[in-house]
Amino acid sequence: MLKDLGKILLFSKATLDVIKEKVESKACDLAIQVKNFTDKIEPLKQNENNGHSSTSTLKEKAKEELFILIGEINHRAQINEVQLKGFIKEKLTELTNNALLDSMELNDIRSEIASLRTEISELKSELNLTKTA
Repeated sequence: MLKDLGKILLFSKATLDVIKEKVESKACDLAIQVKNFTDKIEPLKQNENNGHSSTSTLKEKAKEELFILIGEINHRAQINEVQLKGFIKEKLTELTNNALLDSMELNDIRSEIASLRTEISELKSELNLTKTA
């Protein structure tokens, strides 16, 4: 369930990214394309015999643009998923390395404590020997 939710979120983010890109970077190009498209459709609309075919041509063009948009969204969702997986893998590796370093530091500290205890016990035994003598 969590995996499905993640895919939905990534797909939503990709959709927003693609739409944002379309609006920001291609607004002028889109306006020019719409103008060119309407200029091409206008003669078809004026022709009474081709009234039905102009509607079908318009629908086909709209379907084609929709499929292109869906393809871009799917591609962006896959890119987002790969980036997210890479980020998670990187962070997991970082946490694992940090935990390993912490473990090594703890082992060094334990080793130092053990050697200090040994030194303390040796000093106590020497102190006891000097008191008895």
